[in-house]
Amino acid sequence: MNRTKMTRTLTLLSLMLILLAGLWLSGCQEKTGEKAELVLIGKIFTGNDSQPLVEALAAGGGKILATGSKKQIKKYLGPETRVIELTEGVAIPGLIDAHTHFSSGGLSLIELSFRGVDSVEKIQQMIAEKIKELPPGAPVFGREYDHTLFPGQKWPTREDLDKVSPQNPVVIRRVDGHSAWLNSLALKLSGIDKKTRDPFGGEIVRDPQTGEPTGILKESALALIKVKSTVQSTPEEDILRALDHARKLGLTGVHADSGLRDLEIYKKLRTEGKLTLRVYAWLPIEGIDQYLQLGLRQGQGDDYLKIGFLKAFIDGTLGSGTALMFEPFADAPDKSGLPQYPEEVFYELLEKAYANDFQVGTHAIGDKGVNWVLNAVERAQKKYGPKDLRFRIEHAQIIRPEDFPRFKQLGVIASMQPTHCTTDMRFCEIRVGKERSRYAYAWRTLLDNGAVLAFGSDWPVEPLDPRRGLYSAITRKNIEFDYPEGGWFPEQKLTLAEAIKYFTWGAAYASFEENIKGTLEPGKLADITVFGRDLFTVEPREILTTPVIYTIVGGKVVYERQAE
Repeated sequence: MNRTKMTRTLTLLSLMLILLAGLWLSGCQEKTGEKAELVLIGKIFTGNDSQPLVEALAAGGGKILATGSKKQIKKYLGPETRVIELTEGVAIPGLIDAHTHFSSGGLSLIELSFRGVDSVEKIQQMIAEKIKELPPGAPVFGREYDHTLFPGQKWPTREDLDKVSPQNPVVIRRVDGHSAWLNSLALKLSGIDKKTRDPFGGEIVRDPQTGEPTGILKESALALIKVKSTVQSTPEEDILRALDHARKLGLTGVHADSGLRDLEIYKKLRTEGKLTLRVYAWLPIEGIDQYLQLGLRQGQGDDYLKIGFLKAFIDGTLGSGTALMFEPFADAPDKSGLPQYPEEVFYELLEKAYANDFQVGTHAIGDKGVNWVLNAVERAQKKYGPKDLRFRIEHAQIIRPEDFPRFKQLGVIASMQPTHCTTDMRFCEIRVGKERSRYAYAWRTLLDNGAVLAFGSDWPVEPLDPRRGLYSAITRKNIEFDYPEGGWFPEQKLTLAEAIKYFTWGAAYASFEENIKGTLEPGKLADITVFGRDLFTVEPREILTTPVIYTIVGGKVVYERQAE
């Protein structure tokens, strides 16, 4: 190559480099010049360990543009930017409830509720009043009664309801949803009598002398009830009611019990712009063949609505005395729970989901139930090889000591509800004794063994309010009665930062979304919950009444508390 050609080539290369540098600088200036739709100024807890607190945040296009000091965020201010200044509150990553029966919760807001009612007599009075509002013979439906609040924690009977409702069938679901209390007419209309056999996985509780049904049905026996509710509400109305309730509580996402019908409703609301939080919709595992035929797969959807895990049940609850235990219940030595599947059938069902790349979340409360889930995952992994499917144990309330390390070893998430601990502590030691109670709701032990937690409420089994969950996690004290001093098995308590983490990052991890939400970092979704007081400085009891003042989803304010 001669000198002239070489000079010409170098000149062209120089011009190209200058041009590229100019384009790069232009891109940087455009990025720096991007204006925010929303700026928050005040105390902001990011959930990011490397920078847990910042004083400002900018959001635009549904995502977080930047976090840092007020000076750093100032350049994102524009004429259209909405600025929210927090004088004494705190902003945290958007709260996600990892376990809800969302549509059912919406319906519960208009049904007759007996939550917290502490005697049969008070329930009788409420039913008598309800009957006055109904046409003659109309059924009475209620929910959320809790016999462990009654004197002596005695189960009620059909005769208790017959006294006030001889001509109206009465069906009342227990607070855990795993048993029901019926009067004689409701039993008769359902064809349940002395000769009716218990279904597999269920129990018709009977008088030990006569063999007659007492009025209590447990687990799969609830399917025998033929009386239908007359409450006028559509599934879409239930979901809309639930959405309104959730945004007032600061929730930006839920993992929700769904069927194919609910999925269509969520899609419709998404299209109409009415879906004010993000939904990870779980489906019953019994429909797996239908989902495969329809081409439905784990994780399908978008940032607002995704197909989540397949839900399975292996046992019942402590409150109903149906959790699957290795040893009999302390207060019922002839019983150790009700498995919902034969063991081998259960293992094969979870293997099938694993083979088809579905995440499974299994309701397991007793130590034997938890053990069976871990066994099922271990078998599936040996058969099909390791996969990042993040199987979940929903509730995981009582765990054998030797099973704690298996959560990390098998990649199983403990999807737990802190308020179950502070509710069930009233009867847990009665039901399973003190020694097994040491390994109940054992959040700290799970974390020490490397497990990942995801927190939720189990609404409507417990109230949806996440403040109750945060309080329960850090105090382990019963909310209504404010005991025991120092907390129940206090070595299992969490810090507030940890409790928030598992209502945010933990729930996001459980839906494979920790890279897009769960902490407040640039590039992640701008989902934010803002409280009117600083949760980190108020007394723990004050958390329960600290108001949510803003709920922000995708940088949009979906709830703003009005000044009183």
